[in-house]
Amino acid sequence: MKLYNSRSDLQEFSKTIKISHYVRCTELLGPYNRFVLWVQGCCFRCKGCIAESMQSVEGGYDADIDEIAEIIGKQRNIEGITISGGEPFLQAEALNVLISAVKKKREDFGVIIYSGFTYEELIINSADNKAVRSLLELTDILIDGRYDILLDNGEFAKGSLNQKIVYLSDRYKKCGIQYYSQEKRKAEIVFYKNKSILTGVPSHTALEIWERIIK
Repeated sequence: MKLYNSRSDLQEFSKTIKISHYVRCTELLGPYNRFVLWVQGCCFRCKGCIAESMQSVEGGYDADIDEIAEIIGKQRNIEGITISGGEPFLQAEALNVLISAVKKKREDFGVIIYSGFTYEELIINSADNKAVRSLLELTDILIDGRYDILLDNGEFAKGSLNQKIVYLSDRYKKCGIQYYSQEKRKAEIVFYKNKSILTGVPSHTALEIWERIIK
């Protein structure tokens, strides 16, 4: 599948990024405390996707990249960022700008990305897509592949068995093996103003509880 620019006629990448929401600090979705950002817009329609509300490019809101970078930079109790969605690589250029802005202030900052594209697909696309190539270079761990409801075996930190944890740098290789070998899925339900946010890869029980809350 070839990557395309889902927002080329909507926004200037260097100024804004289309996001759904974010959580400033969590122990889930990667080793150590992390800032988690969910982007808006996805080219996949995986059956059983728990992030269906993040699929449409018309949803979410346009966030100023400099403002988001400043928020991240002020979170001193985090080791890095995890980016999910939605599909992050549809906004590769905007994420390059965001991560680069954060790294200017905090050079030693880890990056984990969940993507519906496989690593092999991204490598093929990176040949003629500079933004994808640059984002891969900034990424320490890529968790790749479409969600397959028939292969959802409850494995920790992944939606389904077909998805792979790809180490693109040495940053998390030692601690990552231990972190991703945990047996049970974990999730947090964060209440913020008038909404609830589900963080992590939830078990079916946690998902049912969250669905009751939002109803």
